[in-house]
Amino acid sequence: MKFRHLILFCLISLSTSTVLASDSIPDGLWLGVADAESGAMRFDIKFSVEDEQLQALFILHSEGGMRMPADSAELEGHSIRLVTMNGAVVLDGRFDGNQAEGTLRFPTAELNMRLAREGSTEASEMLDRADREIAELREEPLQKLRSGPGMERIDGAALEELLDAAEASYTTGLALMHDGELVGEWYRGEQAQPIQAMSVTKAALHLIIGRLIALGELESIDLPVHHFYPQWADDEQRSSITIRHLLAHTSGVDRGQPAGPIYQSDDFAQFALDVPLEFEPGSQVVYSNNATNLLGGIVGQIIDQPLEEFLAGDLFGLLGIGEFSWANDRAGNPHGMAGLALTAGDLALLGQLALNRGEWNGQQLIDADWFEQSFQPGSEHSQRIGLIWFLDREDDELVGASHSGYLGQFLGIRFDNGVVGARMIANSPAYNSETDSFRAFLESLATLPSVEP
Repeated sequence: MKFRHLILFCLISLSTSTVLASDSIPDGLWLGVADAESGAMRFDIKFSVEDEQLQALFILHSEGGMRMPADSAELEGHSIRLVTMNGAVVLDGRFDGNQAEGTLRFPTAELNMRLAREGSTEASEMLDRADREIAELREEPLQKLRSGPGMERIDGAALEELLDAAEASYTTGLALMHDGELVGEWYRGEQAQPIQAMSVTKAALHLIIGRLIALGELESIDLPVHHFYPQWADDEQRSSITIRHLLAHTSGVDRGQPAGPIYQSDDFAQFALDVPLEFEPGSQVVYSNNATNLLGGIVGQIIDQPLEEFLAGDLFGLLGIGEFSWANDRAGNPHGMAGLALTAGDLALLGQLALNRGEWNGQQLIDADWFEQSFQPGSEHSQRIGLIWFLDREDDELVGASHSGYLGQFLGIRFDNGVVGARMIANSPAYNSETDSFRAFLESLATLPSVEP
């Protein structure tokens, strides 16, 4: 997981510290920059003193100004130490007048960071440098790396409009297919790089479950979850929850939003097993990260090997997807709610497999019936959600299916015109949540095919 998401998920609340001499208290707003491979990340920390105790609040610019209190703090002289998540995130710094330097440490990374008091010369110089780095990142053009025969059937003006919108919204990876053939792939940089699919990972998980059914490894999605997790067998409500409930978001399992507490846990599946139910299973639809993490745990039990190995030797290998990764929790369960990283072109291949109803190069990798079930409402409680996939309608007509994720990740398939589109944005300090979501992406897929051949 990238460092910015560790901050997003892990900086929670702040305890007390001993307040020393008043001239050592870093009161007020301090502007921060942390250095990473992808550039300078902006954050602020607002310090204050309440009841003679130091308080601190992180403000994340990349998340639209999201405000998060920290968890513990120690102040000795001009040295500050903020600790969150039982040491999972640690800020160590030393103040010198209007500035401070130190480190931000995460389980997988240690970053140099700088702080400067708001309004100071040091702050102005620091932010000017960070802004220049971000501007350079955003100026890097979206380049076409590949094109295919599908391009011949695409309306040039509609494609140009889509590409302009993709460029303006800092899209990192874009891939389009039409009638099973590549239209094109566009990336920032000289080569395609795997990008975290965020919640679009759930769409890939749906395909994996369909593949396991086709292989005879999973008997039915109407199996109760307690078949895999016996601790639910004696619970009156939980014992009735099936895999189908998890897929249709009708399980009642707590939605797991925000996702911070999930990422704090060592075992995502166990976390989902322990959370309360929000409603009686089957009685309504509520999108649930915890439910899909249970699906990840079930998949892990069925294949009994690392998910990446299974996919490389089976489904992804058959599709020609070679460069990808899938995150596991510390207990070894594959993440269900997110965790898949792959290129936009390979994500589009997954969409094409779904549009093909499981057929690939003359081989039925997933039973067509799996998609017939999935591309209709998963319950009577919502016309919008099938099994994992969102159902896209225009004038009450079902025209496609899609999934979306944090940062503005999209995978869309159009039943009506044969277009598949994948839009991805890499985790970067240059990302701006107010301008880069590209919410019109799925709608733009409707306009791409030429009216005339």
